[in-house]
Amino acid sequence: MVDGWAPGIKAEGEERRVSRALCFVRMYAGDNAYAYPLTGLIPVVDLNTMEVIRIEDYGAKPLPPMDASFKFENSDDLEPRSDLKPIDITQPEGPSFETDGHFIKWQKWNIRFGYTAREGLVLHQVSYEDKGEERPVLYRAALSEMVVPYGETSPAHNWQNALDAGEYGIGQLANSLTLGCDCLGEVRYFNAVMADGKGDVHTIPNAICLHEEDDGTAWKKTDWRTDEGEERRSRRLVLSFFATVLNYDYGFYWYFYTDGRIEQEVKLTGILNVGALEEGEKPKYGTEVAPRINGPIYQHFFNFRLDMNVDGQKNSVVELNTVAEKEGSDNPNKNAFHPVTTTFKKEKDRAQHGS
Repeated sequence: MVDGWAPGIKAEGEERRVSRALCFVRMYAGDNAYAYPLTGLIPVVDLNTMEVIRIEDYGAKPLPPMDASFKFENSDDLEPRSDLKPIDITQPEGPSFETDGHFIKWQKWNIRFGYTAREGLVLHQVSYEDKGEERPVLYRAALSEMVVPYGETSPAHNWQNALDAGEYGIGQLANSLTLGCDCLGEVRYFNAVMADGKGDVHTIPNAICLHEEDDGTAWKKTDWRTDEGEERRSRRLVLSFFATVLNYDYGFYWYFYTDGRIEQEVKLTGILNVGALEEGEKPKYGTEVAPRINGPIYQHFFNFRLDMNVDGQKNSVVELNTVAEKEGSDNPNKNAFHPVTTTFKKEKDRAQHGS
């Protein structure tokens, strides 16, 4: 099995579209090939001519010893859980949201959404109804880039650095979702339609999921003297998709709450990028996640561009910090601290402040 990667820091020149590949061994149909990395052999391929330029040989390491299939039918060590009873999510009166094409109306939210091959889900013209007035909140929001640098120094791995949106296209790698695990309850699915690399129409069925979720307690107050209290329940609208980039799987979730909040959550799952270890080798730049399997150290940086439009275009970003005060006549017990706000009028102001 071969996973084609972008060339990372080892580019071959601007005139070529090059992929550097990681190789794995699949022992049988349906096997988890990531359990058997063929570390040390790297084919370098010209994607325009589809020719192998060369195969870099850094000394192949022995295959790790352990089978690591994650399918029940292929493993004697895996069994479905039998100690949990079913949970049914039902809405007898149907969902609270309404849709018209790619327009969603839910509670006080009005949301338009689109989809691109690079970004995946894109939010447009999000507004909130406040006492009959539709107030703009967000003009556009989407994943800008996803940066994954690796810290392994061996020549078999030291070139790895993934820009998953720009180099691979998160949107075009989306899964077709299924009811029961990807989404629960009263679900509405949408197809993702885009152009492929040749300009033809590419459709991913059921790539986008829309549903509601209970979100626990939104607010609660009890009068301890009378034992009387009030509580408000929270609910959220979820708009999501899942993408598979080689060994990794990423779930992107936009949440809209009944209290006016918007959140973005990325769920990371799948399998680590791995390499083989020699017998007795202890990795410095990774973790031995299974016998003679190294999970190289890496980081994920998810960058989202938010074009805010809160009651119009004149918006500013304000950073709030808590500052402890020095001992003095106004702070004799040295317990004082107070909030300090900083307004960033331009993007470069935040960059300079952050450095």
